[in-house]
Amino acid sequence: MDLHATMRAWQREEDGSYKAEIAGLSLHVTWHPEGTDARRGFTWKIEGAGGVVAEAEAVEEEIEVAMALAEHAAKRHAK
Repeated sequence: MDLHATMRAWQREEDGSYKAEIAGLSLHVTWHPEGTDARRGFTWKIEGAGGVVAEAEAVEEEIEVAMALAEHAAKRHAK
C-alpha cells in the first residue's frame, strides 16, 4: 500500500507533536526519542467521542508514514 499524508490537515503543537481532525476524529502523532528499551520514531493515536479508537502498534521512523497510517485508520473508523 502506498501511503501519503494529507499534510495540510496537520497542525504542529507547542510540544512538537502534530494533530489533525478528520471525519470527526482527533488524530495525534507524537515523537519518541531513542531510549535504552525503545527505538526513536513516531506513534499515532486516534480519539473519538468515546475515547481512544485506535493507536499505532509500532514506532514509525518517518513522520509522514505515521500520519498516513493515522489518516487511513481514521477513514476506516469513520465509516
